[in-house]
Amino acid sequence: MVEALRCWIEAFQVAKKIESGWTLTPIGELVFGSFGGLDPYLEDHSSSWLLHWLISTNTDAPFFAWECLFNRWPTAEFSATAVVDAFRKESAQNPKPASIVTLQQHWEVFLHSYRPPRGARGEDHLDCVLSVLGLIQESGERQNAAGKWETLYAFDTGPKTAIPQQLFTFFIHDWWNRGFPSEQTVALRELVAGDHSPGRILRMSESEILHRISDLARVQPNVFQTTESANLRQLRRVRSSNGHADLRAAYEKPRFL
Repeated sequence: MVEALRCWIEAFQVAKKIESGWTLTPIGELVFGSFGGLDPYLEDHSSSWLLHWLISTNTDAPFFAWECLFNRWPTAEFSATAVVDAFRKESAQNPKPASIVTLQQHWEVFLHSYRPPRGARGEDHLDCVLSVLGLIQESGERQNAAGKWETLYAFDTGPKTAIPQQLFTFFIHDWWNRGFPSEQTVALRELVAGDHSPGRILRMSESEILHRISDLARVQPNVFQTTESANLRQLRRVRSSNGHADLRAAYEKPRFL
């Protein structure tokens, strides 16, 4: 149980191991710190979106299923058979490929993290903090290659109205600092479909990304500006930031579009 807890808090990037033990990361301290943390008891919906972002963009120690499904999966729909088969092909590229049983466990942990459990409730059936996001939904059934019917799932690509604009701003800064630390300008298509981008990780549509970016340029013109040249839309970040001030504002004075 202790090892599992350590694995998850490291995957969520809220704590890290040091010589003397474990300590909260700057984000972990800001949001979950015992003294002055913005949401130490995980009561704010923004924390679920934040944790989803942090586990899905963890490139230092990525969770296999999260990396494959949120950053690489090409379609909106998927089934257990298709996912495990994709996992098998991905794992086959490693020096020590995982067994089918292990890959199926990866899938089941991922699915149960986003889908509330059915049937009996109680302490052994507590919902994962990510299940409230509704990012994965059942969308029907279809036959697999073996002729058996199985559940079909789909990512929710609808408007993410529950994400405060300040939290989205933090995501922009975090993504920018990891992927383009020395750049002042990036193409908007990178925001929509680039590696570990807000569009991919949040399953946010291009129209919503553009709407939010336009709002950022209006509200924070000294930080963000939009430009267009030769039919190429770009976002310019005039001043770099770790986004922590925006993250704090998302909890203290959230603004929704």
